[in-house]
Amino acid sequence: MSSNTRPKSVFTLDVYPDAPIAEVSPLIYSGFIEHLGRCIYGGILPARDTDWPHTARNPCPSEKFVATPPELVSPEGFRVDVLNCIRDELRVPMIRWPGGNYVATYHWLDGVGPQAERRKRPDLAWGGEEPNSFGTDEFIQWCRAAKCEPYLCFNMGTGTLDEALNWVEYCNGTGDTCYASLRRKNTGREEPHNVKYWGIGNEVWGPWIVRQQSAQEYAATCRQWAHALKLIDPNIVLVSCGKTGLDEWDNVILRNVCDKVQLHSVHLYTSFGPRDRSSKLSEYNRAVYGPAAAEHSIEIARRIIDKACVEHVARTSNEPSIVPAENIVPKVRIAFDEWGVWDESIGTPQNGLEQPYDLKDGLAFGAWLNVFIRQASTVTLACLAQSVNVISPLVVRPKGILRHPTYHVLRLYSNFMRDGISVPVHIGGSAPVYAGDTLPVWTSLARGAQNVLDASAVLCPSAEGRKSLRIAVVNRDLEAAFEHVPIRIAFRDVLPATVQVYEVWHDDAFARNGWGEEGGPMQDNVVTKTWSEQWTGVYTFKPHSFTLLVVEVA
Repeated sequence: MSSNTRPKSVFTLDVYPDAPIAEVSPLIYSGFIEHLGRCIYGGILPARDTDWPHTARNPCPSEKFVATPPELVSPEGFRVDVLNCIRDELRVPMIRWPGGNYVATYHWLDGVGPQAERRKRPDLAWGGEEPNSFGTDEFIQWCRAAKCEPYLCFNMGTGTLDEALNWVEYCNGTGDTCYASLRRKNTGREEPHNVKYWGIGNEVWGPWIVRQQSAQEYAATCRQWAHALKLIDPNIVLVSCGKTGLDEWDNVILRNVCDKVQLHSVHLYTSFGPRDRSSKLSEYNRAVYGPAAAEHSIEIARRIIDKACVEHVARTSNEPSIVPAENIVPKVRIAFDEWGVWDESIGTPQNGLEQPYDLKDGLAFGAWLNVFIRQASTVTLACLAQSVNVISPLVVRPKGILRHPTYHVLRLYSNFMRDGISVPVHIGGSAPVYAGDTLPVWTSLARGAQNVLDASAVLCPSAEGRKSLRIAVVNRDLEAAFEHVPIRIAFRDVLPATVQVYEVWHDDAFARNGWGEEGGPMQDNVVTKTWSEQWTGVYTFKPHSFTLLVVEVA
């Protein structure tokens, strides 16, 4: 631990278990896979010698496509160790597919039926050729093996409404209709895929997307599609294409479709943008304080949603602009279905967006996930971009998996900070704050000074009618420990008087995990350490650390 420690803390960490915010949706720990780099081919699917160069998204080095050993291939043809990580360790509840930018030219019929008959197409999003050997049925089969829910996204670029309706029929139809029957023929199974979540386009506001649209154009199209899609299957959950949650785009879309969709997407990455490489301190601070931008986006989006709902009632029922809450249409909630820590100068198209992550990035993950927990009343799902190899906590080689520091932080949240109620945490007293630069650069202007300690808490059921309180704390100060911080749990006693501690820390905030020497052990520099200790009501948080405290309360 750094010798540069602060005196005994003059602030408190107050937790309020009896003031519930909302239930924490397990879907905030969802993932995202796209036909990019080695995410699908060489990640979800085992790499084959024939995958190079035909299925490479970009000019990834060919040695990354060395064939996967047979013992790492499941009976279904999937990579076993990746499945184990996603299903058993990270417990990912949902996966979004097929994109991403890729979806704007994706035609689902190209990816179903006999492999030999599938049409290859140029990949206009990321380059190279797409063989379509991983399509709808393979994705659903993989989701079943991974025990996660599928989330599909419609092609709003070169696709049509008719194509979208046929896809829903193919996945969910139970009658004796054309595409439901085609599914039965292709899969040999009577039961439908039962895909519940569907995104109406991806980032159609962006100039990089095939067929960029204006907000007015997309809003009209989204409304038409949503109406028709609910006719083919009234039980599906539709997600409108949002931007950052605080743009005029979001305002226009929600004003026009708040009565037609159930969720509105938000996309944001931190550590993305201009940076000063000459200062490690600046580089560190911009990373760990950036996720406050997500909280700002969510809070603004929630107000836009409220405004849109009130205006909808006023337009459709001749009510005044201020109406009783019970008359407002069901509230749209947020699907933060692309988020992550991405340094675009390191994870580039030239290397398939394979970015190595260090401890500071793991702390940024903690700050991101604290936002989703604190905003549980608004955020229903969140999809980390992406789930394997591509800007991911998890990277594979033909033999072996590398778990970045971000992986260890995500695993703790997904296993402990779910299946319960988000409760308020307040940093009181003379707590230190940070008011410097962040990425995105507008974060500090919008949010002002931020607490150096960032925290969230979840109250979960426990044994014998008790409750388990889980408190996640990121100390974002690079050098300073916070000694003997009083942790006050309002209105409840800790029973028994022990605390289980989970910690992700290294004395170097820029420490990474690595592959090690050929044939030798992995360089697991940053891992999770755990122990039990007596509960004293105070705790010392190491510099640049993530700490999860689990206590039982009366």
